[in-house]
Amino acid sequence: MASKDIADTETNRLIALGLSLLKDGKPADLLRAFELACPAGLMDARLHAQVAYAHAALGHVGPALAAADLAMPSVSQLWALDLVGNTYTRCHKPDRAHEAFSRAHKLAPERPGVLFNLATTAGFLGLSDEAEWAYDRIITIAPGHAEAWHNRSLLRRQTQRANHVSQLRSAIGSGAMPWQSEVFLRYALGKELEDLGDRDSAFAEIARGAALRRRHMRYAISEDVEAMERITEVHNADWCAPARGARSGGGPIFVIGMPRSGSTLLERMLGRHSHVQPLGELPYFGQALVGAFRAQFGRMPSSKSELVDCSAYLDPSMIGERYLGAVQPLRDAKPRFTDKLPMNFLYGGVIARALPDAVLIHIRRRPLDLCFAIYKTLFRDAYPFSYDLTEIGAYHRAYQALMKHWRAALGEQLIEIDYEDLVAAPRENFEVLLSRLGVASEDACLSPQDDRGGVMTASAAQVRQPIHSASVGSAERYARHLGPLRASLRL
Repeated sequence: MASKDIADTETNRLIALGLSLLKDGKPADLLRAFELACPAGLMDARLHAQVAYAHAALGHVGPALAAADLAMPSVSQLWALDLVGNTYTRCHKPDRAHEAFSRAHKLAPERPGVLFNLATTAGFLGLSDEAEWAYDRIITIAPGHAEAWHNRSLLRRQTQRANHVSQLRSAIGSGAMPWQSEVFLRYALGKELEDLGDRDSAFAEIARGAALRRRHMRYAISEDVEAMERITEVHNADWCAPARGARSGGGPIFVIGMPRSGSTLLERMLGRHSHVQPLGELPYFGQALVGAFRAQFGRMPSSKSELVDCSAYLDPSMIGERYLGAVQPLRDAKPRFTDKLPMNFLYGGVIARALPDAVLIHIRRRPLDLCFAIYKTLFRDAYPFSYDLTEIGAYHRAYQALMKHWRAALGEQLIEIDYEDLVAAPRENFEVLLSRLGVASEDACLSPQDDRGGVMTASAAQVRQPIHSASVGSAERYARHLGPLRASLRL
């Protein structure tokens, strides 16, 4: 057998092995197997695609992007383009992901999964017409693809002349679907009815979808509340004292708060500044904290409470180094960057200790508006407290107590701004914020709608609009339905 034939046989063997390991959820095994088989390095784009996805699954951003970039120019197989596209998506590169999925679509123009990936990344990039066209095709080809129905409803404000209410009602009325599909359809119908001004019917559909999702979850709000209470005890004022003495500024900018608080708008405004790179919702600080725990104790934490208790004994500098190492492959030449994962508010003290030059910006929103916005948003597997009005209120009270603690413990490292003030007087309030950050004012920051960068959050459609105050007081339109939320918030 010729050497080329031997090489091709070995490559095909590795491809088959890699696909099997990825299917079984064993990305680390794939990396070990490929390293043993090819110690001098891989020479095939299809193998690079598999390595890229494996690294992304393990949270290795730099190696994942490097391997994806090697695969991208020449990879031509549908499955390989899918791996590359999903790698870029996981690594917060929606523009590159969209390119990969566009090439995949040319190979399989009528495959629902390919169309869904194309539509999703088009939505991230603000290409709403392309996204809606792709979702329409999915629903025509595979009408049971409920997530496509849901995502399509989010792309734009529905009108009396252009909406999908009757089709959604028919789909729900058919009854022949798993509960997961019904949840997607109920939220989609609720959103479209709200757009059309039928608020009572909208609330009824959202409530049905939320209750159905909640029934199929194992979640105890008490565990989250107790964890936040424990954070205030472990990361007390004495533990946070070194952070108060640190000179902050010039480092990462963390935008924190509850989901649906206006954090995406704030980050888009910051990201228009010539000195600030917006990186979106990064999972890396929590991963750095868990990684430091594992490095010190040789295992994963057994519970949230154990992670909280032991975090006080971890080396903060190690956590900071791990975090910055994960973020570095995403950086450009701008000196500052933002990380707007809302739930980083849980790590306020650890962030301040691990990254002394970081700044935390807490964006606040009126509780009733905020909590109802959470309730009517389908977060899929995130934010398990979001499907019950009473639980949302309980979570919000615990969050407020924790933020009160950080306010006292972190000093100048914590900056706070109210969403209502920001949208009412953008220039005045944003200039104050920029001065606190130590950067000069720039008019571009007041036009976040002109930013063509990707947005990979639930606010992807809204933030393409100019700054407005239409959402202020929005919950009052549903006042008759929000008694349990008011009671839980103790308003």
